Amino acid sequence: MIGKRHNPRILKPQRVSYSDLHYILRLSRGDLSFRPIFIVASVELGNSTTKAILTATDIKSGRTYVLNKAVRMTREALSPDDAFCHTLSNVKLSERSIAEHVRRTLEECTHEAGISIADLHFVVRSTGVTACFSKVEEVAGVIQALAKGCMLAGVPPRKMVSPMTVDNIPEELRPFSKMDRTYFDGAVAGNLPPSGEPIVGNEMEGELVTAGMKEAAKWVDVDFRNPVLSLDFGTTLAGRITDDELPYGRVIGSFCGLAGAIPDALVSGVVSEEYPTMLDFQEGRRRRLLKRVNRKVVRDHVDEIMEHIFIGKVSNRDRVGGVPVNPGAAQKNNVVLIGVDAGYNCSDLPKIAEIGEEIARNDGEHYISAVVDELSAFIVERLVEVAIEEGLLLKNMKIGITGRAGITGDKPFIVLDRLSTLFGRKMDEEVVFADDGLARGAAVLGRCMHQFGTPENPIGGVQGGGCVMGMRLKLQRKQNKQRAG
Repeated sequence: MIGKRHNPRILKPQRVSYSDLHYILRLSRGDLSFRPIFIVASVELGNSTTKAILTATDIKSGRTYVLNKAVRMTREALSPDDAFCHTLSNVKLSERSIAEHVRRTLEECTHEAGISIADLHFVVRSTGVTACFSKVEEVAGVIQALAKGCMLAGVPPRKMVSPMTVDNIPEELRPFSKMDRTYFDGAVAGNLPPSGEPIVGNEMEGELVTAGMKEAAKWVDVDFRNPVLSLDFGTTLAGRITDDELPYGRVIGSFCGLAGAIPDALVSGVVSEEYPTMLDFQEGRRRRLLKRVNRKVVRDHVDEIMEHIFIGKVSNRDRVGGVPVNPGAAQKNNVVLIGVDAGYNCSDLPKIAEIGEEIARNDGEHYISAVVDELSAFIVERLVEVAIEEGLLLKNMKIGITGRAGITGDKPFIVLDRLSTLFGRKMDEEVVFADDGLARGAAVLGRCMHQFGTPENPIGGVQGGGCVMGMRLKLQRKQNKQRAG
């Protein structure tokens, strides 16, 4: 039976109210002294959902707490008349509709949390809506639309960029910044991003997710510092593989293409929604989906779907699963690009939709969820296999998974089963599953930009190692001398 052999390290969402958080942090110290917190809003425009997630990070410990989350369907921002971009399911979006959608989502999130926009210390914007663009660089237009939405909600531009000096940091937080000794040089959670041109359209998502999984792992007692492999199974796929160089790990692998879009296609002919997702399928069907299934039948359906799925190294394409990619930039940075697609650039998604209709008609709708869980685990296994084939998995590398198509249902148990077979050992303590990895990464990015380091509980460096602040200072001094000379 699924789940009997494994005990997944899963960080499940636990929201803490703003008022309760102060009490929790004061109690943990054993006194009533004030412990400063850093409040960050992550604003994410996805192909299926748009989220505003508020996090509060205890600057002393480096732990991040989720205060609130507001989720809206991106299709609510439909605006075909003056659209400049569209989602994978062809929901047309305009700059104005994105901005208004973001404003409403952010205002709802802060209002429900009992705080004001003015209470936010920092706002991070990211998007997976890249399918409409022919070049990676064009995604910047969506990020700008997100910025307009944040400003409509009352966020000043200075709270969306890295502070230049310690004077640009809120006064109550300045004593905890190390900006008088060091500066933000682009490294996030101990990793330097690839230099030059972006490699994938959702580059920032990969960076944030990797950083977020490092923070999330601390809650489940896993040392998830470099080297790591991170996977974000949203509608599109994001993630990275890093090495164990010091003081900063280098990105040696990058993931792109489709993730949740594949199960979305599987249910597209089963649900009545105009722009359907797996979320629509699960809504209202929970009791019926609990019926028993024949595992052989499930695997047969997965094999049939996999005939339409490409998983492998990307070297000569400019688009994978609707996501623009730049293999040339990847090669210049010695980064292996690994992608997932349905046919060629989503061409086989309609065929996968037909398979979903057949499953529902012949075996029952309850089989679809089981097929999706098995399919997602198979994709994870194959992605890791490709990384192994390309020589990217270093010793002691940890694996982190987030996103609706990677952590829901029985997926964590099946993933552990497959990876344990692949590696020949039980992988329960080497794989971390977490909700809201991207939002946690936004909090980490904000900390890095403000230089709120926690030497006693480092997030950078390598597994088993200590704080790399000394090595960072030495490197930055050397770089400053080179520039001056």
